[in-house]
Parts: sequence; structure tokens; C-alpha cells
Amino acid sequence: MKKNQCKIGALAMILIAEFGFAQQNRDSLSTKEQSIKEVVVVAFGKQKKEEITGSVQSLKAKDLSTLQNGNILQGIGGKVAGVQVVSSGQPGSQPIIRMRGIGSINASSDPLIVLDGIPYNGNLNSIPGTDIESISFLEDASSNALYGSRGANGVIIVNTKRGKSTGLHVEADVRTGVNFRSVQDYSVYTSPQDYYTAFYNRARIGEIARLKQPGAVPSGASPHDVGLAALNKLGYNAYSIAFNSLIAQDGSFNPNARLLYQDNWKNLLFKPGLRREASVGINANSEQIKSYTSLNYLDDQGYLIASGFERFGIRSNLDYSITPKLKLTSNLSYTYSKQDFGESGGFSNPFQFARNIAPFYPVFLRDNNYQPVYDSNGNQLYDYGDGQGPNGATRSYAVFENPVGNLQSDKFQTANNITNANLGLNYEIIKGLDFTYNFGAYLENIRNLQYGNTVGGTSSSVGGTISRESLFRYTLNHQQLLTYQKKLNKHNFNILIGHELNKMKSDGFSGSKQQLLLPNSLSFDNAVKITDLSGSGYEYAVEGYFSRLLYNYDGKYFFNANIRRDGSSVFSPDSRWGTFYGLGVAWNIAKENFLKDNTVINSLRLKASYGQQGNDNILLDNGTRDYYAYQDIYGINNFGDDKPVLSLKKQGNRDLKWETSKNLNAGFEISLLKNRINLNADYFERKVSDMIYTLPLPPSNAGSYVKYGNIGDMINKGVQANLSVEILQSDQLQWNVYANATHYKNKITKLPAEQRNTGLVSGLFILTEGGDRYTYYLKKFAGVDPNNGDAQWYRTVINPNTQQEETTVTKNYKEATDYNTGKSAIPKVYGGFGTDFTYKGISLAVNFAYQFGGYGYDDIYRTLFHSDTYASNYSTDLSKTWTPENPNAELPRVDLTSTNQNGNSTLYLIKSDYISLQDITLSYQLPEGFPQQIGLSGLRIYLTGNNLYLWSKRKGYDPRASLTGVSDAYKYSLLSSVSLGFKLTF
Repeated sequence: MKKNQCKIGALAMILIAEFGFAQQNRDSLSTKEQSIKEVVVVAFGKQKKEEITGSVQSLKAKDLSTLQNGNILQGIGGKVAGVQVVSSGQPGSQPIIRMRGIGSINASSDPLIVLDGIPYNGNLNSIPGTDIESISFLEDASSNALYGSRGANGVIIVNTKRGKSTGLHVEADVRTGVNFRSVQDYSVYTSPQDYYTAFYNRARIGEIARLKQPGAVPSGASPHDVGLAALNKLGYNAYSIAFNSLIAQDGSFNPNARLLYQDNWKNLLFKPGLRREASVGINANSEQIKSYTSLNYLDDQGYLIASGFERFGIRSNLDYSITPKLKLTSNLSYTYSKQDFGESGGFSNPFQFARNIAPFYPVFLRDNNYQPVYDSNGNQLYDYGDGQGPNGATRSYAVFENPVGNLQSDKFQTANNITNANLGLNYEIIKGLDFTYNFGAYLENIRNLQYGNTVGGTSSSVGGTISRESLFRYTLNHQQLLTYQKKLNKHNFNILIGHELNKMKSDGFSGSKQQLLLPNSLSFDNAVKITDLSGSGYEYAVEGYFSRLLYNYDGKYFFNANIRRDGSSVFSPDSRWGTFYGLGVAWNIAKENFLKDNTVINSLRLKASYGQQGNDNILLDNGTRDYYAYQDIYGINNFGDDKPVLSLKKQGNRDLKWETSKNLNAGFEISLLKNRINLNADYFERKVSDMIYTLPLPPSNAGSYVKYGNIGDMINKGVQANLSVEILQSDQLQWNVYANATHYKNKITKLPAEQRNTGLVSGLFILTEGGDRYTYYLKKFAGVDPNNGDAQWYRTVINPNTQQEETTVTKNYKEATDYNTGKSAIPKVYGGFGTDFTYKGISLAVNFAYQFGGYGYDDIYRTLFHSDTYASNYSTDLSKTWTPENPNAELPRVDLTSTNQNGNSTLYLIKSDYISLQDITLSYQLPEGFPQQIGLSGLRIYLTGNNLYLWSKRKGYDPRASLTGVSDAYKYSLLSSVSLGFKLTF
């Protein structure tokens, strides 16, 4: 009965849908024909969507036009199946992109970026979203094999806009808005009263717990007196009553205490920033010449004071038909950008500082009467906690630091000048046979500036600091392509033979000085003491010979084969050449007679591909690329006698070879009900062999140098799917929804023999055969001792009598055993979903991203339960920790001396599930007629917002900010943007 009901319901839905679709006006071109004619940018050219045998996904200009990111890739989270995006809130920053899992352990897992057909080594923050026509994501071997040694982690192809149609067309896009913090920070104490009470209780509780220990000797002071005495360690008393009278025996705060001052660090550090962006694109086209010229400007101020990103760019793309057989293309662009950073390491980092500084420590300097102190120019001075404050008080936390004061005058800035030129010449030798020569030149000058002021902070102790770096690098790319197309009856052939040479060179120089004469001059000559002078440079080259065959029979059966032979300067001459390939097949079942006239199934394709790519992007311990993997690298040192001394930094390995990625992809694409329902699903495998990792070295090395070798294998297996549904479609009303999902499992299949039983420990993770890259390796929390609040952990020992393993509980953190937890930072599923709705000229588009099933490690939360005398802040969850009044608490005691109470353990694992409202856009396209009255051909007004809300497990914890799930106290938290825009066409 239930089955019959399901059938009837499904039939009714189909009939209703068919009736609705039948009422809607259709274009003269059928939707099936539209799907066939859709063109996708692929390696070294374009293909019809129906011809693709692998996994290629695209975002068009309409999908990108309202994204508000200095780097367009920051905004694609949740929009493309198989693609993970991890971003920083720093305006203009480069996000981390992962495609279909983890590509390596010690080599890069970043995809290759190709801009207008030429591999691109720069940051995409140099290209505005309004200049981009499409972005294609090549995820499998048949799609990216032609990029050989650089395609193992996927390929992202960015195509900028070109001239279209004929005549003159101008499009302007102007928007202005605000940036603000996307996610609220962790909940910590904001009241001096609450903090003093909490600190008092830490000391009081610690003394009670100490007295419970066997053999404990009373100190002669009551726990209450110990708590009051501890307050003196804080240095600053923000109340009118002395510390010894501030808190009563029963723990209540003295009602007569008057608050003398309080500054809000977060309100002074984090403020809404203005965002302004404008672009003009000009299409000027004739029969022979098609051109696209654009100007763009962006001023993207971060919500952290003194941080932001500014960009000015100009672009000219030209297509010129010199003769019917000879065509010239050019892509010329120049970009100037300036990025002011807010992130820094150590105590001065504003994000960790604002979170951790106790709320009674002042931002501004005050005298002994707690009145503000001003300089001779009337500017309020800042308190650096160094004894200049009221009554000579000093901080017990972050002495000599004040990020509010420092960011007013300090600078951490990068200025880029980028010129990019791609030139192409195409000649039709005979009908069907073309020769193309492409040349690409990427020139970049980077100038870094770091300035530390002379007034306050650690830099002031040395009279101020200034560091400058100048880096020039260029990339030259040559491509020679011979393409032959032929149609014989129902047989269609496309053959490509090519050669590519890519050369890159970098040369840099940097210097640092101290003791500035003029406090506000950034001239390098303004400082007198040289502390560092250094230079660096590298050269890199990769050369490849390749070929591709595309074949289809009658538009039903498709086959492609790619092969590329690459040589990379990274490896020794004996092992630098590798052969990479890709094979793919597809079957367009919908064109078979038995489905040709089917009114429900409009399109059905099966596809499969297999191939092999390489990876020569090896990373050093500091995250920079190793361009000399087979050579020894030495450092030149001066040990005080001004004589150069060589020291080995990295031992080369002439046997080192490519990391190899073998990719399998199989899937189907189906369109139903006049292409209203579209489903694309793929199964994939990525087998990575000869992974590069640090080799074990003899104990005599003592960490003085490293050596890399091919030591392991890994596999990623998963599925991904895209679903889109056109719910309503008429002349005035359209409503579409979409969703995508990716699930994969990562498994290490081979490790060196010496680590096969023990595994390789990498920070909080362990690498074992059969495990994944991000399995947590931690001490297991065993609960709280209700008697005294001690944290407890499990310990595995060998019973001397039975010689069997036994698990016990210990309170000694150092004795506790580290365990393979079996919990991973890799989510079970991630993706996105959204909808767009249009009624007449009003449109609403909403997009979400999500992930479920993984675990994070909330290290920030852990540090907010510190047991030490530093006056850093506490989590408000301190109320959930053990006290004599709360012996059954879920969290262990926090005092001032038991520093291991919050040691790394499974207690701080947290589910990394989230749903994020990525972007929402409400727009209105003015009806025809009105814009013409003011000299326009079209006008669209829109309100758009990005990163507007996050649903996650804990306030402050943002799983989107880390690929490993580990929270980073120093990272620029993601920002939200809301803007009002106007798009005008002439």
C-alpha cells in the first residue's frame, strides 16, 4: 500500500510539474540544445559541456558579480562541490583551497591557478571580480592531465572578460558598505569586579586543594586570606578600596568599592571599516577588433584598526583578426595594491591580546589620581604596563605591549606592483589545422615595510625599529600549440600537440635597523644601527611536451586521451622527468533511440576517467617552497668574529622524485522534466604515492638540518554531487534552488618501516597506516576528582605480572598516555546550498555553506582555563569548573599553580559542524524606459552581504578558519561585509 501511495505521489508531482512547465513560454532554442551548446573552459581551450568526460565545474560572471572579497576565491565557499575554502578575515588575503581531499603531507596541496590560459604564480587579489568572466574547477585526471607536474591537486582556470558583439558598451559598478567582525569572540570576563572575584577564587580554591593533599603543611593563612593576597600580583587596582578589603569572607564583592576607570580594549581595536569599490568596463568592438578595457578601484578597510587592502587596476583584453587566417589576442593588466596587516605573533597580536587581557588593565595612561595623561600635543598617552601607570603599577601580563597604541603608529605593510601580459598568435595553416603561439609574462615587485614606534611597545626599548624588503620576481611562459580538427561523417576528431616552457626567477633584499632619530620618519636612513642585512633568490623551470586526442561518434560516445612529459628543475637530472596521462570516456545515453523522445529524461550521460599527475611543489618547514630539493642548502653565519662560517640547513637528496597522484573518476549527469531538475554525481579516488616527508636522521644531527625523501602513500576516496532544481520558471517569475555535497575518506596506506608500528606524530595528530592525515593524538581526559578537582587522564601500562596492557587513571599529566583518538578533523560531509528568486525586476539570492561530522581542537578555549599567575582573562565557563561548592563539576579545578590542569587532552575536542550564511543579495532591475530617461541603457540597484551568520558548536569557535580544526589565537577572525551597489550600463 505504501509503495502504491509513493508511486501515485510521484506521478502526481510529475503531472503537476509537466502542466506548469507547459504553461511557460519557451525560447526558440530548446533547453536540451542550450545544454548541448554550453561551453566550458578547460586545459588549453574550450569544450562543449556534453563532450567533457571528467569532472569540471564552472562559476560564471553572474555567480561572482556580488562577491565582496579582495581575493575572489575567498567568496566561493559552498558554491563548488569538492572544493574546501579556508579564509582569513584580513582583507585581500589568499585563502587555502583544497580540491577533493588532501594531496600531500609535506608538499603543497594547493591547486594550480591558470589565468587566461597561462599558469599564474600571483595572488588573485590583483584581479577584481568584475573583470572575471568565468572560473573553472578541473578536478579529475582527464581534465587536468595536460598540466602534468602541476595538476595533481586540481586546476583552477580563471578567464577574464573579453569583447563581445559589436558597438560600444559601457558597464559601471559602484558599491559602498561596511566591514565588521563576522563571529563574536569567546565569552570572557568584561567586568573588573568579575575578574577580581574569579582571580581571588583561583587562589582560594588552590589553597583548599593544596591542603587536601597528603602531608600538606598549613601556610598560616586562611584560603580567604590567600585569595586576597593573590590580588596584589595583578598590579592594578581599578577600585577605590584596597585589595585586602575588596572581597568579603563569603566571597561577596565590597558594595562600597567605586570603579575608578575602565577601558574597553575590544571596542578600541575592532571598529566597523568602510568598504568602497568601483569599476568600469568598456566593450568597443567591430568586425575585426573586439576589446574589453576596465578600470577598478577598491578600498577595503578591515574591522581591526589600521588593517585593510587597497587596489587600483587597469586591464585591456584585445582580439584582433589581422586576416581571415591570422588572429592576435592580448591580455594586458597592471595592478597596484597595498595591504596593511593586523596579524602579528606574540603578545602584541591584537586578537589574542584583546581576548586575554584582563578587563581592569587600562588602555590609556593615567596618573596617581587615575586621570588621563596627555603629551605636549594634547594626545592621550597609552599604558604599556611598565610602571608608568598609577602608583607605579606594572602588569603581570604582556608588559611593554599595547596593540591599541602600537597600531596607531606601527606599520606592517606590503605594496605590490604587478604587470601581467599574455599574448597569443593563431594561424590557420589549412582548414582544420591551427598553430597557436602563446607568451605570458608576469612581473611583480613586492615592497614590505615593518615599522616599530619609539614611544611604546617592545620596539621602543631599542629606540624604534624599521625593516624594509624589496622583492622582484618574474615568470615567463611559452606555449606552442598545434591543433587539428576533422569530421568524417559521424566521427569527430580534435588532436592537440604542444610544448610549454615555464621559467621563474626571484631576487630579494632586506634590511633591519634600530635607533631612529626622527620618531615618525619611515626613511631607512632615519635609523643608525643595522641589525640585519640579507638577500635571497631562486630560479625554477618546468618544461613539458604534451598531446591530447578528443574523439566523439555522433555526439553519443566520447573519448579523450592526454599525455604529458614534464621536466622540473626541482629534482636532480637523473629523476626530473616524469610522464603523466589522463584517459576519459563518456556516453550520452539521451541521444540513443530508446531515450531520444523521452519527455521526462532530457539528458543522461555516463562518464569515467583515470590518469596520473605529479607534484613538485615541496615545502620546507617554514612553509616556503623548496626549489632545490636535490641540493644541499647552507647558511652563512657570523659568530661574532666577522668571519663567514657555513652551516648545513638542508641535506639534498638526489634520489628524491615526484609525488604521484593517480586519479579515478566515475559518474553520471541527468536532467529531468525539461531540464528543470539536474543532478551531477561522481565517485573519485586519489591515490598519492611517493609522498615527500622528513627522513629520520641519526641522533648526532641534533636538529641542525633536515632531509626529505619519498616515504609514504595515501588515498582519498569519496563521492560528490550537485543538484539544481528550477521550481518555477515563467516570464515574470523564476525560482531555483541548488545544493552540493562532498564526502571523502583519507587513509595513509604506507609509512616507512621504522614508523610502521609507532606512527609519525605531527603536532596534535598522528600518521599511521590505515589512519588519516588529521587523526588526533592526545591524552584522554578521565574526568575530575570530586575530592579536590584534580584533572585525571588515562594511562596504559604493562602489568609486570601478566605482561598485559592495563589502563589506569593518573593525575600526573606527564605520566598520562597519548592515544590515537580515532577522531579526525576531516568532516564527513561538506558543501553548500542556496536559492535564487526573481519576480519581475526584483531578485533575491541566498547561499549557505556547511560541514558536518568532523572534530576540531579548541586550543583558544583551553588556554582560557589557565592555572598560573599571569593576569590573562578567563572563560565565563569558569563557573563550570570544580570548586568546593561544586564538587561534581564537568571541568577540572583552575587555580594559580597547577599548570597542567588544562594540558592538551581530549577534553578540548569539539564537533566542527557548522552552517554559514555565505552571502545574500537583494536587487532591483529598473524596468526598460526609466534608465533611458537619464541616459542609461540599464540600471540595477542591489544590497549585498557576505559572511553574515554562523551556526557552530561554541561561541567564538569558527571551524571555517582552519583546515585542521585547531583554533588559532592569532588569526584575523573572518569579517562580514554589507554594501549598497549600483550597476549601470550605457
